[in-house]
Parts: sequence; C-alpha cells; structure tokens
Amino acid sequence: MARHRGAGCLLGWGLVITACPYGSAGAAETGCGPYRVGLREYPQVYERQRQGAGEASGLDLDFFSQLASRSGCAFTYEIESQPRVWSRISAGTLDLTSWVVPTEERLKSVVLIPILTVRPLAYTWRSAATTSCEAFLAQPALRAVAVKGASYGAGYDACLDRLTPQRMSFVADVDIAARVFAAHRVDLIVTYPWVMARHLPTLAGQVEIADWEPSGRSVTSALALSRQTVSAEAQARLLDAVRAMAADGSIRRLVDIHLPGGGVTQVDPIKPLTGRP
Repeated sequence: MARHRGAGCLLGWGLVITACPYGSAGAAETGCGPYRVGLREYPQVYERQRQGAGEASGLDLDFFSQLASRSGCAFTYEIESQPRVWSRISAGTLDLTSWVVPTEERLKSVVLIPILTVRPLAYTWRSAATTSCEAFLAQPALRAVAVKGASYGAGYDACLDRLTPQRMSFVADVDIAARVFAAHRVDLIVTYPWVMARHLPTLAGQVEIADWEPSGRSVTSALALSRQTVSAEAQARLLDAVRAMAADGSIRRLVDIHLPGGGVTQVDPIKPLTGRP
C-alpha cells in the first residue's frame, strides 16, 4: 500500500506534488507524460494527515502508482477542489482525474474509462421521518448539503435539482459536507458509506440510511482523460493498463484494502465512454 511522505510530496491545496512523479523513467523512454492528475481530498480515497507534515494515503495513490507501472506513463499530482478540477480540465491545465460519475457535460471535455460501480445512499435525521426524495421535498423546512460540481447519479441529481437555493448548501469537498451534516446544520447528505463511517459512531440511533433509488442503476465511477491534452496513443496505453489491472485482480484488491464493505463492484468488461454516458 503506497504511503508518501516528505517535503516535496505534499505542498498543500492546489500545489503540485513534484517529488512523486510515478513512472518517470518509462515516460522518458515512451513520451507518455508526465500528466497532471487532479486529486480531491476524499475519505479513504485520498487523505492527508493533519498531524505530521507531508504524509498522505488512500486508494488514489495506490491506484496511480500501479497505473504508472503498468502503462509506463508518468504522473504528477495537484490537490484541488471538485469545482477547480473541472474548470482546470476544461482550461487544459489538468490532464486526468479519478472516480468520476459520467455526465453528458463531462463527456464534452474528457474520455471516461469506467472502472467501478457504487451506490450512493441518502443520510437523513430519523427525527425528520423522510424515507424518499418526495417525502423530503414535501417538507420545506428541510435542507441538504452537496459538493459543488459533484454528481450522484441521475436520480439523486434530479432530486437535489428540485430543491430551491434556500434549501441547498454547496461546499468545496466531501469532508466538509459530511461535517456539516454531522453538526446537524442540514437534514440530508447523499454520499457513500466510507464517507460517513467515521461520523456514524457518534450519531448512533439518530441517522436514517436509505437507498432512494433501489430500482435505479448503480453509479459508474471512472478515470477521466482530457480530450484536449492526453493523446490518443496515451489514452489507449492507459486503457490497456486499466484492463490489465482489472484482469489480474489488482483493482479488486485495492478496493478491498481501501473501501471494504462499501458495496463497490468492478466494471466488467471495461469499455471507454467517448460520447453520451
């Protein structure tokens, strides 16, 4: 499991992790990269230790380390908020990002390689007695929190879109969203089990957890490659590497380490999305 520490590795929000470019030797020979990867702080996926300078761990670091080894491509990392990841990909100043939910808007700027499927869940307060989107919408005093620019799948996105601005709080990242909910400042968060795992023990008996889209499709989570800055040759190289990681069980092992019990499954077969999701 990758864990990275040191002055050059983690310089802070929006800064380049220049001392940890994976696959740089192979990239020098093949001309694949270094590509700039936009990472978002996310529980179990990419986390920096608040105490202890320059240490980070999570699924992303292990995933990109293996992807670099398999593909021969090099990566550097920049820590960004969800909104800035997408604005920078559109501007051509980031090349890749991970665990993206496909939308038509996103597919205008990236090619997506679906890797995992996940199921978002609705977390509400039991005192609100809301068991569905319609029940939540019917109580105008109830408010929700969401990460700005995030997608939770078509059903949840449509539900949240029906809330008036006065009933929505948008924040920069998922950790803030979880803390806002846990502090009882809002009544709904749509997210994943590993995001709320650290909060639920202190909220025992108070939170209702439900799948408001039981008949809907699981949400796809994909690797995003910029159409503008990642060449067709590099796209093919990265797709082959992801497929190899899936075929030999590497992706499944990473999920078992970082997201155990989260209801995450591997996409099979892995096919890139280049147009309508």
